[in-house]
Amino acid sequence: MRLIDDKGRLFGLVNIVDLAVVLLVVAVAARIGLKSRLLRAVNPSTLKPVEVVLLIEDVRPATADAVSEGDTIVNAKSNAVLGELIAKEVVPALKEVETADGRLVEAEAPYRKDVYITVRGQGQVTENVIILGGYEMRVGANAQVKGLKFAVNSTVFSVKVDE
Repeated sequence: MRLIDDKGRLFGLVNIVDLAVVLLVVAVAARIGLKSRLLRAVNPSTLKPVEVVLLIEDVRPATADAVSEGDTIVNAKSNAVLGELIAKEVVPALKEVETADGRLVEAEAPYRKDVYITVRGQGQVTENVIILGGYEMRVGANAQVKGLKFAVNSTVFSVKVDE
C-alpha cells in the first residue's frame, strides 16, 4: 500500500488537505484554551505588594534625566503595568580601563550613568515565582521596561515582597 494514492489520500483514507485543515483547527483551539487557562490562573489571593530594584546600566545622562519618580513603569513588549517608580538613584558608570603598565582598573565613565530605580506594584506571588507586569522577578533577570519618556533594558537587582 502506498503512502499517498493517486487521489491524494493518505493511506487511501483521508485527503491530505482535509487533514491539514483539521490539524490547524485543533491547534488554534488548543492555543485559545491554554491562553484562557493561563489568564484564569491569576488568583487574586496571590497578589501582594512587591518592591523591585532595577539596574539600568551604562546610559547617557539624557536617559538618566528622563527617568522620573512617580512614572508608571510598564513592560516594554506587552504594556503590562509593573508599578510606580518610587525612587531613583543615578551613579557614574564604571568601566574597566587598561593602564600604561597593562593593568586593568575600574574608572568612572565621564559621560555614562548607571540608574537604580525602585518600582512598587502588585505582583503575583506563589511559592515558585514572583510575577510583576508579565516578568518573572528574579535577581539577575533581564526586563525591558519603559516609562513616559524612556525605554530601556534593565536587570533585576533586588526583589522584596511585603507581607
